[in-house]
Amino acid sequence: MPTEQRDGIRFRFGRNWKSFVSTVDEKAIAEAESGLRRLFPDREFAGKRFLDIGCGSGLSMLAALRLGAAAAHGIDIDRESVEATQTLLSRHAAGGNWSARQLSVFDADPATVGAYDAVYSWGVLHHTGGMWLAMDRAAALVAPGGLFAFALYRRTPLCGLWKIEKRVYAAAPKIVQSIFRGTYKAAFVIGLCATGRNPRSYIAEYHGARGMDWSHDVHDWLGGYPYESTGPDEIAAFLRHKGFAVTRQFDRPPVALGLFGSHCDEYVAARPTAARVDFVPPSP
Repeated sequence: MPTEQRDGIRFRFGRNWKSFVSTVDEKAIAEAESGLRRLFPDREFAGKRFLDIGCGSGLSMLAALRLGAAAAHGIDIDRESVEATQTLLSRHAAGGNWSARQLSVFDADPATVGAYDAVYSWGVLHHTGGMWLAMDRAAALVAPGGLFAFALYRRTPLCGLWKIEKRVYAAAPKIVQSIFRGTYKAAFVIGLCATGRNPRSYIAEYHGARGMDWSHDVHDWLGGYPYESTGPDEIAAFLRHKGFAVTRQFDRPPVALGLFGSHCDEYVAARPTAARVDFVPPSP
């Protein structure tokens, strides 16, 4: 079975999320709410159970609660991510119906974890070391008639090189990581200038789909190992095989060569009321 540490190297996402949690303010929470409203414009999870697979900072769980989820639960293989989630929700959702625990998606059995009306996993399953099996396990946690919202990296011609970079970065000491980040940021700023954009404005106004700031997001991107990527055709094949129907899809145009990285395509798919189909990975 694939594991999140197939070769013993894994980026410490939780440490980054712990640092990020200390910066979360109402603006970041509002951005996270906006990202969820984009995927769930009708707030289909209002009054229902919401599961965040790879809960990270807990910001998406907090946004779901503020948008009306009856309960928000999170799982993450990274202990520090679970601690970050607990810190954030204890601070901003005290008394709310939520929980966060350390658990791998590969060990998330619906018989013990339960089924949820909305299962959400943004930018997580491609970091497990077994993306398609992780997708299968996540889809199994969607209740009949429920929704599965996820985001996965779009494949680019340079994904192979980025996978090598991420493996090196994840295993490197902090000083080497800081050199990588400085080099990447400098090159990125030069790229912004070359296209006529103002770097200061870009960084000041930057917010990821989960309210992430630019500096934490750069660290997350450079270190995100294990790493896999895919494309819309493969995702469509997987969802068809599982019997899911796509209700919303946000797949942006490919990022040329992927010189500065990739982006995540986002999907929301509805599970049928019939029994699930046995897993067969899609052909690349």
